Amino acid sequence: MNTYRSAKTVIALVFLAGLLTPAPSVAFAASTTYGGQATAVRATVAVAGIVVGPLSLADTGPVGPGGDARDATVLEYPIKGAPEPTNGALTAEVFHAAVVAGGNTSSAEASIADFTLTTAGQSIGADFLMSRASATCDGGRTTATGSSELAALAVNNEKVIVTGAENQTILLPNGLGGVVINEHKTAKEGDITVNALHIVIVGGTDVVVSSAHASIECAGPPPPTCVPNFVTGGGWITTAAGSRANFAVAGGLKNGSLWGHLTYIDHGSPKMKVKGTGVAKYETIDDTSRRITGGADIDGIAGTYVADVMDGGEPGRDVDMFKLSLNNPPSYTSGGDGKLKGGNIQLHCK
Repeated sequence: MNTYRSAKTVIALVFLAGLLTPAPSVAFAASTTYGGQATAVRATVAVAGIVVGPLSLADTGPVGPGGDARDATVLEYPIKGAPEPTNGALTAEVFHAAVVAGGNTSSAEASIADFTLTTAGQSIGADFLMSRASATCDGGRTTATGSSELAALAVNNEKVIVTGAENQTILLPNGLGGVVINEHKTAKEGDITVNALHIVIVGGTDVVVSSAHASIECAGPPPPTCVPNFVTGGGWITTAAGSRANFAVAGGLKNGSLWGHLTYIDHGSPKMKVKGTGVAKYETIDDTSRRITGGADIDGIAGTYVADVMDGGEPGRDVDMFKLSLNNPPSYTSGGDGKLKGGNIQLHCK
């Protein structure tokens, strides 16, 4: 799998000074202001001629202009015990959304695993989808970058070769609509939205999968300091038993309080589902590694988890790490080397 990246960079402000005339004034914001939001799925779906939605799954909501850390996760959809308006048209698992805005950066990411959409005679699916967006200040210079990652994308049971180009478009047969891959939108300088997948089907279906938005307006130099004190990520690993395990994780200290989430599904035999119920401890192991401890629902039984994560660099595949241990009898460890087979772990500014 490949990770595709693109960037939009604005021209730096240049101060001009004259010996005999005053320098032109340059207006900076009084303080750096932030924007950002991440959503795993945002959808309206036509079901038997009736449009249902809008449906929003794992949506952080927008950060405030003063900066914030927001997260959301859903273990799987359909959600057990909850109404299911799409009547099986939409299925997926391990929904992840996080946005961290502070210091000199606003960063957002969203991911989802085992996604399928079946409606109007069309079938679209992927093993994994992730989007990331970041907007950064460096003095008077603003940089906005974005990327997406898609694994095993198929449209109507035909494998799609993802080129890495922005806004790659696949037309559906008979004029029924289209699929946009790695959709990039830029509203203004220092503002970017990346959607891993955007599906539009005539009749009312409009589904955005893994959407990340980040924006920033810079104060005058020097830039605010950056202290990595949050970690987020989503992806999959191969366990010691050889099974595929999809995960979503977040942890950190937000205004002095513990923050984060965990969702994890091991597709071994038997299949195991884990959903964090709260973060109890967040530890810095070294410059690139963090440990998150918390409570969890493990196949319907209360237990605790320890997640060890490492941001080894870019792209995340084969360099980032995720390992999970559970205390619920019988004890469980994901084992193996923990290296990501897809996805990303990211350290963020406080």
